[in-house]
Amino acid sequence: MFSRSHILNLAAAIALAGSAWAQTPGQSSPPPSFPTGAPQGNAPSNPGAVPGNPGAVPQDQQIDPYITDKDFVKNVAESSATQVQLGRLAEDKASTDAVKEFGKRMVEAHTQTSQQLKQAAAALNVQVPAEPPRKAKKAEAKLAKLSGADFDRAYAKIAADEQKQAVKQFEREVKNGKAPGVKDFATKNLSAGQERQKQAEELASATGTAARQK
Repeated sequence: MFSRSHILNLAAAIALAGSAWAQTPGQSSPPPSFPTGAPQGNAPSNPGAVPGNPGAVPQDQQIDPYITDKDFVKNVAESSATQVQLGRLAEDKASTDAVKEFGKRMVEAHTQTSQQLKQAAAALNVQVPAEPPRKAKKAEAKLAKLSGADFDRAYAKIAADEQKQAVKQFEREVKNGKAPGVKDFATKNLSAGQERQKQAEELASATGTAARQK
């Protein structure tokens, strides 16, 4: 049997070995475990954050603050190009002086509008389309097949519809635009656009009435 002194010596040796193990370099306590689904201290609070940069906004959440202005520039540029192209056709093919004169005014007004729009859009680095849109070419092809009162009526209706849509674009930009230069352009030209809309609708009504009376 072990004597009391043997037991005490053995206990002291075990304690000394345990202390030495605890102080061995490179040894560390195992990391605490977390229950499944529990948030950990280093996890980003934003689940959509960009890895490595928790403060960054994910690309799919970035919104162009000038998207309304850019849409306005594109839509008004296309509308003006359409009005210029069809107005020139009306100057050449219309059967009445009233329609010819209206076509001429539309060419002049929308040519000026396009020039001013290019200047306003320069700060946004937006290219104003130089060519008329596809809808203008389709409308031109349709009108080219008509003559006389049929041409006058069809042209006046297209011009009135196009002008109405343009005015809506101007009103939207005045209300929601963010780019100062583009919004100022819309504000200054809105009333002139509304006046052209009124004239176009009056012409469409007059040519439609004249056609029904024949």
